[in-house]
Amino acid sequence: MKKPPVKNPKTARKLPAATFESRFNNTLFSILVLASLTFVVYSRTLLFGYTKLDDSIFIVENASYNADAHNIAVSFKRGLFNPTRDVYYRPLFLVDFILESRLFGVKPAGYHFTNLLFHILSVCLLFLFLKKIKIPPADSFLLSLLFALHPVLTQAVAWIPGRNDMLLMIFFLTAFLLLIRYLEKPSPVILALHVLALLAALFTKETAIIIPVIMAIFSLTCLKPGWKKLLMPIAGWIMAMAIWMLVRSTATLSKDWTTPGSMLMTGLGRIGVIVQYVGKIFIPVNLTVFPETGDITMIWGFVAIAGFVALIVYSKSYSKPLTWLGLFWFILFLMPVLIVPKSLNDQVFEHRLYLPMIGILLMLSQTLPFGKTLEPGKKLAVVVAIVLLFSVQSFVRSAYFSDPLTFWTHAVEGSPHSAFARTLLGTKVEDPADRERLFREAYRLDPNLKNLNYYLGKVLFSKHRSDSAEYYFRKELLHNPLPDVYFLMAQIAFERNSLDSAAVNLVKTIEMDPLNPQANHNLALLYHQQGRDDKLKQLLQEMQMKGMAVEEDLLKLVK
Repeated sequence: MKKPPVKNPKTARKLPAATFESRFNNTLFSILVLASLTFVVYSRTLLFGYTKLDDSIFIVENASYNADAHNIAVSFKRGLFNPTRDVYYRPLFLVDFILESRLFGVKPAGYHFTNLLFHILSVCLLFLFLKKIKIPPADSFLLSLLFALHPVLTQAVAWIPGRNDMLLMIFFLTAFLLLIRYLEKPSPVILALHVLALLAALFTKETAIIIPVIMAIFSLTCLKPGWKKLLMPIAGWIMAMAIWMLVRSTATLSKDWTTPGSMLMTGLGRIGVIVQYVGKIFIPVNLTVFPETGDITMIWGFVAIAGFVALIVYSKSYSKPLTWLGLFWFILFLMPVLIVPKSLNDQVFEHRLYLPMIGILLMLSQTLPFGKTLEPGKKLAVVVAIVLLFSVQSFVRSAYFSDPLTFWTHAVEGSPHSAFARTLLGTKVEDPADRERLFREAYRLDPNLKNLNYYLGKVLFSKHRSDSAEYYFRKELLHNPLPDVYFLMAQIAFERNSLDSAAVNLVKTIEMDPLNPQANHNLALLYHQQGRDDKLKQLLQEMQMKGMAVEEDLLKLVK
């Protein structure tokens, strides 16, 4: 009787590994798995509302702007938050909300859905990009999975305005993949699409000016097509940059921003931010929804850098070009975060790591457990363990963005020295005692914070403590004249029977808020009480000219 062949134990052990490696050669299979896992972890965001950190501004407060299709063109001629007093120029971000408002109106669920779709698309493009630059399919899949479920990127997905970084990545990787395709097989159509994708990236976020530098260095050191093949793409980059600069020059942006010297000093003062970001990537235990640099420990960053350097040395990947390209990628895409003046933004939000983190992934692709230095089975076990941990953390952290009260509660917990976070939480709590406590805590941290004196004065006014309220109202008006503050000051003056002072404050209210019905009504009654019939008649005429409804009892006063 013939004996069955004896299997080589070493060969038997390699079969599952070979199956594991070959499975990811199927691009469609890999993309479906990536998309499915990402959707499962972040699906709860579809039930979330607004955080009241910019998201409600772009959707709810801008509802009338978004409803007018003509504002698609206007978006290319204005700033992001303010049409004339803004330095941020991101027209496609505004256009996106205009288009989506036709489908979702002001309901947050639809915008959370598109945020999740943008993230899934970014993850799939990342997988295709990593494969295209010759990283093994299995490694490309695992690296993309780490990116998809990493808790440091939760804010980009769960916070609606975080989509801007995702849109930038979508346009960037699309442009990069089209460039690679063009270098492999030159085609005018591919080149034109490549330039259009780059142009879309430029109109999405100012950071895109770095993209041509990244693509040029990456092409010459990694793809090595030769200068001649790059000549046409470079011409396209110059044309795209020229179009962007020309259109941007016609926009009504603030010219008073900063100088190269101040940008350099700001950047040098924020070098520690890089350390903090590295710590968040490798040891994501100090994450917060509203990160203030002073509240984020540097220890984890130094530990992460030391560990990563040791891993690079142990893996001997310091001699590989992709390691240095990844480092260059990471630093270059973080530069805009470093040079933004503190007066504009002093927070180091985690969604800004969306593009820089790819640089870290490129460096990781050359170290353990990736490459051929570790058996596929062990590699899978290590990465899956990390991914499971990240998935649970991302799932839990995403809930921090579910509603304003939850968001700002976690903002205060994560950044206890942020006066802004305490102030915003104070506007969300219902208990007046808690509200006053939070405002006073914020006041001790920063007594000149914009709107804080107004909020504190308003709480005191509701408690009939007019003298204390007036103190804070006057302090707010020194730097931030608000129509509601003048209106409340008028009420305080009226309670004291200081009718002239009340009239002055109501006039200032109407100058800043011409269609305020209560201020116009109160001023009309006040003029009548003072016997100033000429002023009363003039005011009612002005109200009618502004299209305001004038109540019958006011008209009777004139008659």
